[in-house]
Amino acid sequence: FSSAIHSLDGATQRSDFVSILREFGNHYVQEAVYGFQESCTIWYPNKQVQRQLWLEYQDISKGNSPSEESEEREKEPRTLTYPAYIASLLDTGAKRMAAGVRMDCNSQGQCPRSCHLCHMSPRTSQGRQQSEPVLLQITKAAPIYELVSNNETYQSLQEAMMSMLWCSGKGDVIDDWCRCDSSAFGTDGLPTCAPLPHPLLKLSYTYEPSSSLVIMEWKHTEPPIGVRIVDYLISQEKVTETMDHSKVETETLLSFVDDILSGARSPCVMLGDIPDLLSSSISMIIRCLEPDTTYMFRLWAVDNTGRRSSPSEVTIKTPCPTVDDVKAQEISDKIYNLFNGYTSGKEQQTAYNTLMDLGAPTLHRVLYHYNQRYESFGEFTWRCEDELGPRKAGLILSQLGELNPWCKGLLQEPKIGLRRMSLKFLSCRYTDTKAFGLNWSHMGQDVHKACDEQTLTVMYNDYGEPKEL
Repeated sequence: FSSAIHSLDGATQRSDFVSILREFGNHYVQEAVYGFQESCTIWYPNKQVQRQLWLEYQDISKGNSPSEESEEREKEPRTLTYPAYIASLLDTGAKRMAAGVRMDCNSQGQCPRSCHLCHMSPRTSQGRQQSEPVLLQITKAAPIYELVSNNETYQSLQEAMMSMLWCSGKGDVIDDWCRCDSSAFGTDGLPTCAPLPHPLLKLSYTYEPSSSLVIMEWKHTEPPIGVRIVDYLISQEKVTETMDHSKVETETLLSFVDDILSGARSPCVMLGDIPDLLSSSISMIIRCLEPDTTYMFRLWAVDNTGRRSSPSEVTIKTPCPTVDDVKAQEISDKIYNLFNGYTSGKEQQTAYNTLMDLGAPTLHRVLYHYNQRYESFGEFTWRCEDELGPRKAGLILSQLGELNPWCKGLLQEPKIGLRRMSLKFLSCRYTDTKAFGLNWSHMGQDVHKACDEQTLTVMYNDYGEPKEL
């Protein structure tokens, strides 16, 4: 490093300084801790055993006599560590004291045999090489340009390091932005020297997708120098699955700031979490989805020059349609009462209108419950044809084919529970987002002034009998 630095001066090009920094690094270690470190994890069968062993160890540490089952009786009390005590019990196979106890130790470096804190048994240490300390912790580091005494070279190396860290070595740092070199512009005329953060879009870990709703989230990241994120673009695409390839049917592209945060044009997309001083997480509640349908979501970060990051993609297939099984049982009883005995024209029309308005999922459950309870009076399909005629019955029963085999199979479960969950969201009225100043860390305070916190009820189905864990 010294010979490389001596070949440079203030007139040397930035690229040469950057090459040296990439070879030797941009910081050096001033202070560090070297040595040997060992950590142990101990599993106990119960708290009673844990307490008993700890009390025994404390007695030994105070100079009292160890247990007869411990081979540590011959050691000096002050040199005994707790892992060493546990290891002695395990090595001697003490059943009374260490039954069900398990210990796993990991070490960094090699402990010298003279170290009285090492609890390894002699057979474990046999054949080990000479003790070798390792780097355990860096306590103090400094920029590498501080090793340079020449002021002109010092300044040039400092500027090159800032350029490499924030501007990819292709521009100069001016305050908190990058002034890119003429060669660091894209074909669209936008500067490319400052790397754009790549936001990672993912499904929420907290809330599971429903048949009509998903929650997408990502973390807002922004370097202190070089790039300023001013917006995010979110696209939603409905994908039709075919045998040979997938086809995108519809696409919706929304701006997080202009369409969602402002409340201007997002009836099916609502705010969940927004960045604040404690969290950088952003989440969106996307509604109006179709059940049993594949969607692709994409996310781009947009900086103040209009440049977009590479997209982050998530593809998800929504669950099967949600049904209210209690309501389906009530409708099956209602249809039986309408079909029972003489059926007038008014009752026929009532039954027809009721069944046509159900939709495929609930109609499947009505058919299931009807046949479970009243099949002795005639199967549901036959009764519909007999009471309503082949044409009307055909229109009703044709809905049964709208579901895929997987969803049809779930709807044949003996019991389908309906679970409701409350989901909080922010309902934003139209707001001029420019007033926020796009300070992401303080955005939460401004948004809560313009948005009202509301609650949305989301429904899920649980199929089959509940299982005990």
